[in-house]
Amino acid sequence: MSQDSRSTLHSLASNPPTSDRFSNLVDRAIDTLDRLLDSDALSASERAQVALKILEMAGASSPVAAKPAIASPSNGRSSDVASTALDRSPTRFLPAHYVQIDNFLSPDENREALEIALNNQQQFITSTTTTNAENYRKSWVLYATLFPSFYELLKKKIIKTVPSILAQLKMSEFLISKVEMQLTAHNDGCYYKVHNDSGSATTATRELTYVYYFCQEPPPFSEGQLRLYDTELKEGVANSYSTYKDIEPRNNRIVFFNSRCKHEVLPVRCPSQKFEDSRFTLNGWIRRVEV
Repeated sequence: MSQDSRSTLHSLASNPPTSDRFSNLVDRAIDTLDRLLDSDALSASERAQVALKILEMAGASSPVAAKPAIASPSNGRSSDVASTALDRSPTRFLPAHYVQIDNFLSPDENREALEIALNNQQQFITSTTTTNAENYRKSWVLYATLFPSFYELLKKKIIKTVPSILAQLKMSEFLISKVEMQLTAHNDGCYYKVHNDSGSATTATRELTYVYYFCQEPPPFSEGQLRLYDTELKEGVANSYSTYKDIEPRNNRIVFFNSRCKHEVLPVRCPSQKFEDSRFTLNGWIRRVEV
């Protein structure tokens, strides 16, 4: 790191900002990181350090990286393979904890999400899994490359929420590298059997899973709950317990949980079998920077 950068960080550490500046610094921290990441004066790690120091001084560290890439058409699989092995730490118990926020988007934004789904019906493709297992998942997906503006809108709202989510889930803070996103449609008989979202080398950097629900009103489907299991991590392998919590897929609700937790989507009942009556979600994963 350059001498100027060291001086800046030393100054921040030695002279923390007064309390009346805390709120302003928190609000400006993400913007600061956005601006610094476009500068050639510092390396990426040095630029991140400066912004993180501002957040730490504000007492609300929010390790967020700017401009995460839109998930490419890979059915939720990332092309960048993690360079480190899966977590081989001692046995850990992950309770089925989640954070639920109702009315996450404005009414207009909620309607826009539904319009995107309905206007792109012909662009949806059959979903698969990272292991290509048969009869394990049934749904249709639309990639974020087909709705870039809404991706940016939702991504920014999610990133601003991350510090609070991590605190409530008692998870360690991390520097975000990417927010992956896809739009998923579950119709009559659709499901996704028990799995977790970070159980392979290509998904190991996924820390948080999020699911934003939206649909017609009143909901023309039933069931399709998200079932989140108490999970044991042992030598890098996630095992689900028989204990769980069910989360109702209500319109304009978003749910966050640890990507290592086992979960499933219970079968959906949609009597009309019409696409527009589906259980829709904007779902994805928040990845950490590889250290």
